[in-house]
Amino acid sequence: MVGLRRKYSRSGLIPLVITSLFLIYIPPSANAATSTIHGTTGDNPRHITIDSSGNIYTANFDSNNVSKITPAGVSTTLGTTGTRPWGITIDSSGNIYTANTISRNVSKITPDGVSTILGTTGTLPIGITIDSSGNIYTANYDSNNVSKITPQGVSTTLGTTGNGPYGITIDLSGNIYTANNSSNNVSKITPQGVSTILGSTGTGPIGITIDSSGNIYTANQGSNNVSKITPAGVSSILGTTGAGPVKITLDSSGNIYTANLHSNNVSKITPAGVSSILGTTGDSPHGITIDSSGNIYTTNAGDNNVSKITVFDQAAANAEAARVAAANAEAARKAKEQKELMEILALIPSIGELTLSLGETTQSLYSTKCVKGKTTKYVKYGAKCPKGYVKKK
Repeated sequence: MVGLRRKYSRSGLIPLVITSLFLIYIPPSANAATSTIHGTTGDNPRHITIDSSGNIYTANFDSNNVSKITPAGVSTTLGTTGTRPWGITIDSSGNIYTANTISRNVSKITPDGVSTILGTTGTLPIGITIDSSGNIYTANYDSNNVSKITPQGVSTTLGTTGNGPYGITIDLSGNIYTANNSSNNVSKITPQGVSTILGSTGTGPIGITIDSSGNIYTANQGSNNVSKITPAGVSSILGTTGAGPVKITLDSSGNIYTANLHSNNVSKITPAGVSSILGTTGDSPHGITIDSSGNIYTTNAGDNNVSKITVFDQAAANAEAARVAAANAEAARKAKEQKELMEILALIPSIGELTLSLGETTQSLYSTKCVKGKTTKYVKYGAKCPKGYVKKK
C-alpha cells in the first residue's frame, strides 16, 4: 500500500502531499503447498481422473459407481459401474471408463450419467488407459496381459506382460507400457501386439506414467522410490518417496508426484532427483492426478474423499512481483517530484497575505516587509521598499 502524509508550507496555506513507500512483496517458498479436502466420494475410492474443465472423477471400489466433484467441491454420483471398479480414465468427449476388477469388464459413463458395459477384459483388470482413437486398454493383473476394447466394444488381447501388471500407460506412438508388480519390471507392447521387457524397476511397482520424451516412471510400493526407464531401456532410481507409493503423475516441468498409501502424503521428485514431501492427504491415498494449474488431487480410500494440494504458482508470483515493482517505481517518481517541489518552496519567503471572500476571490501576494516607525507595508518580492522604509525579514 502507499501511505500519504500531508504537509503544509510555512504559512500553512499551500498543501503538499508527500508519499511514503510501503509496497513490499515477499514471495512464498517454492515448496509452499496447502492441503484441503476438495470433496466427498463413494465408498473406497481407488483411482482418479480429471477433465479439461477441472472436474474430478473417482472409481469407487465398494459402491460400484463413479463420483464427480466440480472445481467448487460439489460432489455427485455420475453413474454406476460393473463390480469393483479400480482404474478410471476419460476420453476427449468427457466419457468416463472404469476397469471393473471382479466383473472383468469396462464400464462407460457418458457426461449425462448413462452407464453401459463397453466390453470384456482379462482376469482382474486394474489399470486402464485410452489412445487417441478412443481404444481402451486394461492391465489384467491375474492373466498377465493387456486387453484392447474398440469404441464399438470389440474386445481382444493385445499382448502379454510380466507378472502382475498393475498400472498402464501409453505413448504418442500407441505403444503400451505396464508396471509389473510381481516381476519388478515394465513391459512394452507395440500396437501390433509385440511384447518385450523394457527395463527393471524397484520393488513392487504399481503406478506408471510417461513424459514427453518417452521416459517411463514407476511408483515402487515395496522400495519407497521411483524408477526411471529411458526409451532405450536404461533403468535408474530417480528419487525416494513417502511410505507405500501406489500411484504416480507428473507436471509439465517434468516433476514427479506420488500418492503414498502408508504415510498419507504426496512426494515430489524433481527431474534432477531431489525428493521432498509436497503435502499431506486424507487416509490411505490410492489415486493421484494433476490439473492445468499444477494442483494435485488424491483419492483417500480410508476417508471416502479427495484431497487437493494447492501448490505455489511461480508464474503468478512473478506477475505479482512485477506489479509491485511497477507500483513502487511510480510511487518513487511521485515522491521525487514532491521533494523537488518542497525544495523550491523552501527558497521562497513566507507568504505575507492571502485574502479570500465568498463569491469573489481577491488575492494579494506579498513577500517583502517594509517598516517605517510603527508603519508596515508589504511589497512584492523583488521590489524596493518606499522611500524612508526599511526592509525587514
